Amino acid sequence: MEITLRQLSCLVAVADHGSISAAAQALDVTQPTVTHQLKLLEDLIGHRLVDRSARGITVRPEGQLVVDRARAILQQITSIADDLVDVRTIHGEVRLGIIQTASAAHFPFVYRRLMTRYPDVHLVVTEARSMDLVEKVRHGDLDLAVVTLPIIYTDLQVAPLWREELVLIDNPSSSVQEEAISLRQLDGLQFIGLDVGTGLQRHVLELFHEYGIQPHLIFQATSIATVIGFVAAGLGISIVPNQTARIYADVGQIVIRHLNPTAFRQLALIYRPLDTMPSAVRVIVHTFINQARRFPRG
Repeated sequence: MEITLRQLSCLVAVADHGSISAAAQALDVTQPTVTHQLKLLEDLIGHRLVDRSARGITVRPEGQLVVDRARAILQQITSIADDLVDVRTIHGEVRLGIIQTASAAHFPFVYRRLMTRYPDVHLVVTEARSMDLVEKVRHGDLDLAVVTLPIIYTDLQVAPLWREELVLIDNPSSSVQEEAISLRQLDGLQFIGLDVGTGLQRHVLELFHEYGIQPHLIFQATSIATVIGFVAAGLGISIVPNQTARIYADVGQIVIRHLNPTAFRQLALIYRPLDTMPSAVRVIVHTFINQARRFPRG
């Protein structure tokens, strides 16, 4: 028996998502399928690649070597398929939605690749909240969208993209000097949040609930720029994606403090079944996913 792409895909998904259930959801297969493929791969290689516990999956050092090689192989396979597409036959309008906090970091690089690769595709991009983008894709107002997981609907296809670390941002003149701060230390502090309809704000509120803390929410902004402005003025703290925070920290507007324990959010591409979509939408989906795999995890 030989190692298969399916086995490698299952291993990479488990490593990226930290559990069998999350990997199965990402691959749109059952949990027993992921478990079986992982066991077959371990038997073929002759090493245990992951440790299983009630808290999830931990990749062993020898497993990480296989994960890195598997990821490179899968990227090459996707690139081959991408390169074989005859770009002369791909044209038309594709309507893409994206959450605001994703558009400033990785997305410009994906957009440049798409426009270079498919010059005859007119990509119309709309920024909105996660919950609004999900509804627009479901009702056909958008072809695809980048949103924050999880989503509750099962009638959409979900392709995980990149995972982002969430960090605390503070005023540069703050009396707090620690580079890392416990989530429990945020209890009672003045907090600048985003509208609750954003996936990021829902995720942050879930973190607060999980750790039993209640920061004092003094303002809910509709844009990340407003959040940054309030924090830079010393009016409170906030939690935002690290990639977004670094844009403003590099010019001295804010300082970044890492959270303990580390918190993440997962972004994904959502779309309706591809067999019902025009070829332009299908190639945009495949290229988007391929490009996302090139970004560092976290």
